[in-house]
Amino acid sequence: MTTLARRTTARAGAAALVAVAGLGLAGCSSEGPETGTDVEDVSEGEVLESSPTPDNDPTAGDTFVGNYDQDFYDERETYVGQEVTLSAEVGQVIDDDAFVLAGTAENTVDPLLVLYDMDRVDIEEGQVVQVTGTVQEAFDLPTVEDEKQKDLEDDLYADHDQQPYIDATDVMPAPQE
Repeated sequence: MTTLARRTTARAGAAALVAVAGLGLAGCSSEGPETGTDVEDVSEGEVLESSPTPDNDPTAGDTFVGNYDQDFYDERETYVGQEVTLSAEVGQVIDDDAFVLAGTAENTVDPLLVLYDMDRVDIEEGQVVQVTGTVQEAFDLPTVEDEKQKDLEDDLYADHDQQPYIDATDVMPAPQE
């Protein structure tokens, strides 16, 4: 191969390389509209105004926030192991470790046991409260006594055996509307 042929081949190869590099850089352009979420939006923990408000969807890992009503009661098994926030009327204060939610004046849902250190809040029967806690599948007195390292009064909890319950982390009077 002659020197002239080598130069021509080298120039053609270099020109092709420059053209390909130029196309690659064109894909990195910052011009034009931006779509989606960028790293700053995610890392800052901000919710964009254009972001849709999530619905309560237990399969997506969302928690439930709302009234303790028949709809929640019917779907409670889908929330087992998840943290929920329920607003409801206190139906009965059992002892210093638990009370029962009785729904609200608008509904007649089955009672729901709530385990909580009652020394941390002052509530009364008939009062509307907001409870945040984890939905548990079935109340088992010996298991709960072991976990809480407490001796609970068997007779007071008999009606709740093997029923779903809430292991609450926070209980407070419901905000006035």
